[in-house]
Amino acid sequence: MFSLRNFVKTGLLKAIGIQSDYWVMLTAANWFTKGVLEEEDMIEIQTKIDEKNTPVEEPIIEEEIEQDSAEIEEETVESAENIVEESEDAE
Repeated sequence: MFSLRNFVKTGLLKAIGIQSDYWVMLTAANWFTKGVLEEEDMIEIQTKIDEKNTPVEEPIIEEEIEQDSAEIEEETVESAENIVEESEDAE
């Protein structure tokens, strides 16, 4: 059996990322005021829009951590050497 609610909701969910967010929200609000969509549909649509707009953090790769650690160690050694040289020059 045809369900206008499911038809509209499915279309709006598929439009996310293709149409602008404000278009999807305005269209959903229009169908909501007509009584076709329910509050739970609006929450689902807004959640999907929020998920699309949430930046994805890239995982830290072990090699990057090792490389960063090596750079920090080099900087620490250089700083220590500079301190030793400065103290020797001061004497």
